[in-house]
Amino acid sequence: MPSGHINEPQTLVQEREMKLRFERDVVRGDVPPFYLVPERQEETYKDFILPYNVGRCRVSWANDEWKFQYF
Repeated sequence: MPSGHINEPQTLVQEREMKLRFERDVVRGDVPPFYLVPERQEETYKDFILPYNVGRCRVSWANDEWKFQYF
């Protein structure tokens, strides 16, 4: 059994894959997801807690350009 806690990425590859999957889900298609429609948001960013203790991500969309900052 691998070491670590449940719901925790075991390797950096798993962590990177979760981040890539999250980015792909946000920018897929021609329209953003319903929870990131810029007209519905007061700020130009939104913070998300990623699953499996990968961390947090701030998604911003200034000038219709997606940016992802992980912290």
